[in-house]
Amino acid sequence: MNMTYKEIMPGMKLRVIESGRFETNCISVQFLSRSSDEIATSMALIPRILRRGTTKHPDMESLAAALDDMYGTRIEPVSRKYGDISSAGFICDFVDMEEKVLTGAMKLLGEILLDPKTRNGMFLDEYTDGERVNLIDEIKSEINNKMSYALRRTNECIFGTSPYAVNELGTEDAAECIDNKSLFKFYKKMISSFPCEIFFCGNYTYNEVERAVLSVFKSGMRDKVTKFSSNPPEYEAEKRVCERMDIAQASLIISMYTNEKDIYLSKLLASVLGGGTSSKLFNNVREKESLCYSTGAMFDSFKKVIYMYAGIDPKNASKAERAILREFKSCIDGDISEEEITNAKKAMIDDLLTTEDSVYAMEAFWLRSSLLGDERTPREVASAIKNADGQRIVEVAKGLVPSVTYLLTGMEGTENERKLLPEL
Repeated sequence: MNMTYKEIMPGMKLRVIESGRFETNCISVQFLSRSSDEIATSMALIPRILRRGTTKHPDMESLAAALDDMYGTRIEPVSRKYGDISSAGFICDFVDMEEKVLTGAMKLLGEILLDPKTRNGMFLDEYTDGERVNLIDEIKSEINNKMSYALRRTNECIFGTSPYAVNELGTEDAAECIDNKSLFKFYKKMISSFPCEIFFCGNYTYNEVERAVLSVFKSGMRDKVTKFSSNPPEYEAEKRVCERMDIAQASLIISMYTNEKDIYLSKLLASVLGGGTSSKLFNNVREKESLCYSTGAMFDSFKKVIYMYAGIDPKNASKAERAILREFKSCIDGDISEEEITNAKKAMIDDLLTTEDSVYAMEAFWLRSSLLGDERTPREVASAIKNADGQRIVEVAKGLVPSVTYLLTGMEGTENERKLLPEL
């Protein structure tokens, strides 16, 4: 694979991976901003509204017909969150048949991004209102996945009102308060001045892709690009929080943060702890002690937080917490077998190498890498992990600082009660 990464307009960078390995070509356009509840909500709404219709194709049926004419090209809205940064835009994939589709796909993507269907200088009220309802429903539905909800609440407890605590979809309150006029003004600012990352992977040269992109994003349309820095997070000191709901299975999350610069060493520690069926938490807390239904650990590269988690019977909360911390302490004490390290490395390396088998995985990998400032390829990262010293994993474990321990548990016989308690 041949990769080129350049700034092609003020604040707009283009990354092209030339590869003939894939039947599908992928192009992604993502706008970035330091986050807040209002910004995350707006950036979740805007791609959904834009996808409803353009001046030339004023509704979803017309857009669908245009996409079908290009051999089933897909253009889908996407909004994401990386640390304190919100991202919003589109991912487009297309297949070349008897004609090359890049120019047409990029033209339609540009039409969706830059020429939305409007009325009186704003988005159509019915489009905004419809997507607002859909977004609020999606935000509300997050509570149905109790572990995801517990993780979000843990982050809110760790980071308070900082951008690191913001949900990728924003909030229900912010969605209710955003009006069409202010949302359209935000959209115009996003297009003209937010940093933008464009990614392409497929069977075209860099020059072909750059020409297609610059045929859509004209000279002069990008000015006064907003510059933002991702400030280091501030963490809540060691704290215990319990939230009660009418549920049968509890969710326990133990969070710790690190100042370790090599994020992949922290990921490797998380993999040793709870990265799969060969991990300490799975083998000891789940299998041997039968203290949880599910368990694992993960590391957030942007927040620099390790989360050790378990789905448990509420009555086992204290026992499960002690068992999880016991496995963590074994890492501090250097009680990590070669087999555990080998299995953790293998799982991470396999995940990295399979990244190169999917254009979508490549898009996600390189957007994260751009924001982290890490230009190593998946294979280069895999090589670094393979050569990682086991003793360094112990040093990472010793450097972790406890933050929030969070328990989402049952009501204990009290109906319709929801409260925070200072102790587990």
